[in-house]
Amino acid sequence: MGCDTSAVSWIDVNAVPAPRPVAESAILPTSPTSGVRDTSAAALERQLLRDLLHEANTTLALASVLAKMPESRESGISQTVPPPITLKAAPTSVLGDDDVPIDAARCALSLRVALAPGRGRVAVWWSRRARDRVTLVAAWRDTIAAEARNAPWRGPIVVDSVDQGASTLDASFDGFAGCARPAPSIAVDDAHGYVHVAYSLTGPEGPGVFYAHQMDPRSAFEPAVAIVYGEALGAVRVAAQGDVVAVAYEEPNRGNRPRVSLAVSRTSGHVFEDRVSASSAVVTSNDPFVIVRGRAIVVGWSEMTSDSTTAFRVRRARVK
Repeated sequence: MGCDTSAVSWIDVNAVPAPRPVAESAILPTSPTSGVRDTSAAALERQLLRDLLHEANTTLALASVLAKMPESRESGISQTVPPPITLKAAPTSVLGDDDVPIDAARCALSLRVALAPGRGRVAVWWSRRARDRVTLVAAWRDTIAAEARNAPWRGPIVVDSVDQGASTLDASFDGFAGCARPAPSIAVDDAHGYVHVAYSLTGPEGPGVFYAHQMDPRSAFEPAVAIVYGEALGAVRVAAQGDVVAVAYEEPNRGNRPRVSLAVSRTSGHVFEDRVSASSAVVTSNDPFVIVRGRAIVVGWSEMTSDSTTAFRVRRARVK
């Protein structure tokens, strides 16, 4: 008789309906369009704001589900976490003193920023390279407590530079070339202060979902971990608290029906022990979200119903 070594167990046998998050269009109305895509700087800025509002509103919707779970009030996981490996120091070039770091090659819709309580802010984004490739980079804006001010942004800190661009005709056809790709996701846990980043790209081995973390804000990111390889790129989001890291992603081996899966680590992202399907195989699911607190995890996504409308679904899990 084998031992159950899984890191997570589902509380809900199947996904359950949940109220849709507040639509970003209710806060920021969509501008009229002539049918031609507007790629001006102003239009991209509006779209980025919509994307960020969508992420914030959906995370709040998941938080309301999480707050009702007794597992969210249980003590967190206490595992043996490897110490930081010896890495070179992070770059200290000044990237400006504005709200966002300076990078003329930044993909406009990819910038994501997370607060690091007591230390400042950390940003992550795709930066364009030649031949439709991108590099995932980060930057810190440190808090100088003694002077009650924020230092300029410092970086860029390379997170991942192996993207191969549109390595296949399908990838190019699907639009996953250059900046036309899902934004990365970033989280800073409030226990250790580690920075967690999840993303999808086409590496030398093919498309996949990847994860990287930074344990020391003055050092480089540790080498990326492959969550799963597949045939396509998709949206990815990460959440973390203490030693628990959860990555929700659009399954890259999707076939004709995209679905959402979940990867869980109980060692601050050093090892991902579980990769489990969250959504059903018989419906189209995408745009995954995830939130973690205590021993509770809530995954949410959008789902195409039988009458061709979109519904929001959630599924709750407990970390063992």
